[in-house]
Amino acid sequence: MNILKELFNLVPQNGALLSFNIKINLVFYLTIFIIVFLENAIIPAFFLPGDSLLIVLGILIKKGILNFFLTLSILTIAASLGSWVSYLQGKFLLKNKKTLKGWMSYLPSRSYQRASNMFNKHGLLALFISRFVVFMRTALPVIAGVSGLDSLKFQLFNWISSFIWVLILIILGGCLGHIECFF
Repeated sequence: MNILKELFNLVPQNGALLSFNIKINLVFYLTIFIIVFLENAIIPAFFLPGDSLLIVLGILIKKGILNFFLTLSILTIAASLGSWVSYLQGKFLLKNKKTLKGWMSYLPSRSYQRASNMFNKHGLLALFISRFVVFMRTALPVIAGVSGLDSLKFQLFNWISSFIWVLILIILGGCLGHIECFF
């Protein structure tokens, strides 16, 4: 019985509860920001759950647990900044040919070739399309940087595609939030 009293005393009371909830929200939003940022920024992090995370967040928004506009804004910024970091990596690699060759040896050649072909064939449209394809979402901005794509053009397509990617998957999650689970 004493253990239950001690646990109850650990729960913040009255005004402290609001402070506690704000801290939890900040940690939560920071965590999802970092996950989406890393998935878009560095190739070894492509395994992070970007698409599925956005769908789950859409469900949480539909249930009233999260704020739609705050979540949309934070994750658009995270995805855009992550892709910009990838683009800057490509720009760095363009200037350092020796590093580029070493970096290329770590990539699965088939995946890199597929991303490169997609970029060469479709140009800026490929940046938009790749946002919806795992690994391509991370690799294509690097390829855009290596190819010497103009920064302004990249940023325009980067921010638009990030916004649309986050919006579509959050809305999809919200639609799935209506479906009842039967098991």
